[in-house]
Amino acid sequence: MKHFCSLFSLPLASARSSNSLPFLRNLLEKLSANQQNILKFIACNEIFLMPATVFMLFSGQGSLLQPFIYYRFLTLRYSSRRNPYCRTLFTELRIVVEHLIMKPSCPVFVRRLCLSSISFISRLAPTVA
Repeated sequence: MKHFCSLFSLPLASARSSNSLPFLRNLLEKLSANQQNILKFIACNEIFLMPATVFMLFSGQGSLLQPFIYYRFLTLRYSSRRNPYCRTLFTELRIVVEHLIMKPSCPVFVRRLCLSSISFISRLAPTVA
């Protein structure tokens, strides 16, 4: 998205004239300003699709291969060097959940369930060089 905004669209709009296509210029400036938020939102959707595929499998709406194929996709996104947003969001979600479950008002069984889920997910994560 960054390459599209900076390398192609903005110079093209500038080449026409400074007043041409103000709507497009405005849209591209807003896209480049909110690029990190957009990519984090996409990474969040990618992460939360995994439990959805497992739920679809158990509800009879998905195939048996679907969670395995999506797990492979998610591991590739996690280990990507060009797009660190998935890995960053996994870390941020882990920190938020750990912060919430360490409060005294959190029931013990919920704390154990979350900690065991975090350790299971951490074991599934690929190593990143």
